Amino acid sequence: MNAVQPTAMFSGRYQRAFTIAVLFLVAGWHIGGGGGQLLQNRTAYASFAFQCALWLVMALAIVAESFLVLRGPPGWRAAWAVALIALAASTASAAASPAGQMLAVNWAWGSAGWIGVLVLLRRRFAELAWFLAALAAGILGVQVWDGLNRTDLAGFLAVLIWSTGAQVAVAAGVRALNVAADQASAAVESEHATRERAATAEIIQAARHARMLALQESAVPLVAELAAGLADPGDEQVRIRCAVQAARLRRLLAEGDEVPGSLVHELYASADVAERRGVAVDIETVGSLPHVPGPARRVITDAAIVILTAARSKVRITLAAMTPGIAVSFVADTGAIVWLPAASEGVAIEQQEDSGMLWAEARWNNR
Repeated sequence: MNAVQPTAMFSGRYQRAFTIAVLFLVAGWHIGGGGGQLLQNRTAYASFAFQCALWLVMALAIVAESFLVLRGPPGWRAAWAVALIALAASTASAAASPAGQMLAVNWAWGSAGWIGVLVLLRRRFAELAWFLAALAAGILGVQVWDGLNRTDLAGFLAVLIWSTGAQVAVAAGVRALNVAADQASAAVESEHATRERAATAEIIQAARHARMLALQESAVPLVAELAAGLADPGDEQVRIRCAVQAARLRRLLAEGDEVPGSLVHELYASADVAERRGVAVDIETVGSLPHVPGPARRVITDAAIVILTAARSKVRITLAAMTPGIAVSFVADTGAIVWLPAASEGVAIEQQEDSGMLWAEARWNNR
């Protein structure tokens, strides 16, 4: 599992839990708070059936928004469609309530506000503020129409502070918990990335150690033969063996899996031995070269070492970026048949020889 999956699951799980908690709060308020007040004051309404119909409309709005918010943050059209239904139902309920007792028997203001909190919870906080302001303005407009006095205004302000204040506090609290969840998610991601880097470093170190041991198995016997006088430094084959081992050692020292352009760097390190023999090595790059993984680079540099060792006077190496990867071509005056390494690690190798000139190409495909 990569770093994105656990952190996304972590943050998404908390956000869904917060949404479900607000959903239960809204449904509980509408049933217990709004519904209880509606039943308690049923004799005060001019039309109890009309108030029940509005209560049912809000209940259906809660069901609809439940499906919306549980699937993710709703779009502005769907969110505001539900919010406007609640706003219209609240204003209609207030208008149909007795004028002198409107604030005392109006059950819809609180339910509509909580519906807006739920459906606008994942949207900008300003949208929720505008909705709650419009909701309060609708109730105040009904009071003004019925004849507003100081007592009614004081009651309106008291209900506004208590009801709207609680709704804003819940929305702000959920947003604060979301910030905490995001911070915890970032901490999990950072810890995961640290562990992944440590594991990658161990793998790279182990692989380099294994390559060093393999190099020792081939280089140490050659050094022992030279020290014991069993190998003649004047022998052409001995010099070739020494050049190959020296190039491999330089390639190993130059390897850096996290270094940009590491393939070019390793080819230059491998070419140093050939240049010491007087071979002219020309390395050119065409295009923006992609990152080539370590195993594929070693196949390419192994082929380069063989060609550089066999070259007599000149070698031209061209690295060209391709859509699926990279192509490394070699032209050298080897003067004899050269046996290149077998293709592996996604690297295909082709070669042609004519009149002592060798043309070879190593292609790596990143697909």
